[in-house]
Amino acid sequence: MAADGLAEIVNKLTAEEQAAVREFVEFLRHRTAPQQGPFLEAIGEFIDEHPELLRRLAQ
Repeated sequence: MAADGLAEIVNKLTAEEQAAVREFVEFLRHRTAPQQGPFLEAIGEFIDEHPELLRRLAQ
């Protein structure tokens, strides 16, 4: 699934459902975090700090 399609689906969720999606993504990140290098960690940090920018880019 393309990132823009996923963003569109998430945008249609209620605030509570979006919070659940964020929690699940964080769970997945922490589960795989030891395997990530500095580049992937930087990407994760950027995503966390700029969700609105990424949402607009996905439109």
